[in-house]
Amino acid sequence: MADTNNISGTKKKWFKKRLFLVALLILLTGTFYFSKDYSGAETISLTNNVAFGLPCLSACELVVQEYDKDGNLWASRGMIIYKLEKGDNKFRKIAHVPTGFSIFWLRNFSIIRKLTLRPECIEVVVTSSGNISALSAGKIWLLKKGEKIFKETLKLTHYGFGDQGIRNDGLLNLHDSVFLFGEYFINPDHAEVRLFKSTNNQNSWDAIYKFRPGQIRHIHAVQKDPYSDRLWVCTGDVSEESIIAWSDDEFQTINIIGQGSQVWRVCQLVFTEDAVIWGTDTGRENVAGIYRWDRKTAELKQLKKIDGIVFFGTLLKNGTIVMSTNREGMRIEKDDKTRLFIISEHDSLEAGASSVKTIECGTWNHKNRGFWFKFAMLRFQRDQGGAALAITCLNQKELPDGELIIISEETLQSPMLTSKLIER
Repeated sequence: MADTNNISGTKKKWFKKRLFLVALLILLTGTFYFSKDYSGAETISLTNNVAFGLPCLSACELVVQEYDKDGNLWASRGMIIYKLEKGDNKFRKIAHVPTGFSIFWLRNFSIIRKLTLRPECIEVVVTSSGNISALSAGKIWLLKKGEKIFKETLKLTHYGFGDQGIRNDGLLNLHDSVFLFGEYFINPDHAEVRLFKSTNNQNSWDAIYKFRPGQIRHIHAVQKDPYSDRLWVCTGDVSEESIIAWSDDEFQTINIIGQGSQVWRVCQLVFTEDAVIWGTDTGRENVAGIYRWDRKTAELKQLKKIDGIVFFGTLLKNGTIVMSTNREGMRIEKDDKTRLFIISEHDSLEAGASSVKTIECGTWNHKNRGFWFKFAMLRFQRDQGGAALAITCLNQKELPDGELIIISEETLQSPMLTSKLIER
């Protein structure tokens, strides 16, 4: 009996020891994995690929930000900023943006971003001198060129779950030391909405323009017109809150070109020498479309009717205009497909809607209302004049969430794509 008890006790000790070793191994493996995940890859290579029937370069989980003045492409993965030097085939890690002491620190880990379907974590703009400004966890941070630590410059009044704080096109580097942004939040109480400006490398911020309570819901975009040097602002959401306006005195005053209709509900403007072009952010079938506003005559012309909402639009180096439609569950949506629209400014004047080419893209993935619900989007670079179209594909079945694809302007204009392009 004693021997049996001894054997049983020995087995328990052996089992506990093995269990401890397994637990220790799991702990060490997890610590290594999460530490490596937090630090991020030093480089992310581009690979040749095909997306939506188009030849492209692709990279895993990179949210496109913008091209800088030298033609380098900036993107982010979680809280880490990456840069693709012009002519290079690898994104290289530049900086790790802080979150401060908040739950948003969890965005540093890929498993959290995948579980929540939230690859978009930060917004980044870069100055001509190399300073980096970033929106992260409801704060604006500045990293000056040559320094290693971000400095918190402002805590946003409106930020949190449901409140984005600033839209992707609502943060603008005007000059090396001058930054602008517009407030973007749900605003159920129709409170005052402000445009902010810093003129001293973000050592201080001032509200330079205030939309009175009830005038607008929030600000969609703050952009600089490269042809006139005017600053433009777009607001929403209901018709009386929807405004497109410009300013030539850095928003001491604004000049409204249109308001009071969903035609003027816009998230990103595209500028050409002769016109301002946009796609609407509306679910109303009678007005949803791509529009051209003539600079000289102020004539507004619809180039094409669309069956979705446009968040993103850009002008490429050789004059090609590209826009994309989301899938959000609007009644006007005919199917679950996102789309690209390819526009030639010259052809649009001659042929109108028939000059707008449509490329059918991805299929909306998580579309059922609830925790997993998210829009399907094709997010572009926020600047104009890029050498290629950079797209982060969000919530579409054909590609991993957050996949970055780069499509050359030549590909978008190629006559070889006629089987993919639907002329309407």
